[in-house]
Amino acid sequence: MAEIILKTDNPDRVTDLIKRAIAAEIDRIEKNLKFTKKRLQAFEDKYNQPSHQLKNRLTAEDMDGGDLEYLEWAGEYKLFLELEEQIKVLKSLEYVNP
Repeated sequence: MAEIILKTDNPDRVTDLIKRAIAAEIDRIEKNLKFTKKRLQAFEDKYNQPSHQLKNRLTAEDMDGGDLEYLEWAGEYKLFLELEEQIKVLKSLEYVNP
């Protein structure tokens, strides 16, 4: 596991600031993830397909909205995966005091 070392004259204050900033970022990402899940659910319900099968089972021609709707769904799914990864990384942080 890699370590990141920050040097400061006020370690308690900096640690507190970093922890609060990361907690706020996790909260923001979780809210975005919740919104993204709702959008994905709408596509999944409409086309009776899970998002992870989008590229394997559907083409833009299969969709009512054509290319635009396909791109929206694919983009939303890509965003969902990225948000999940960001939360995973942030939640895996471990604070170590020397």
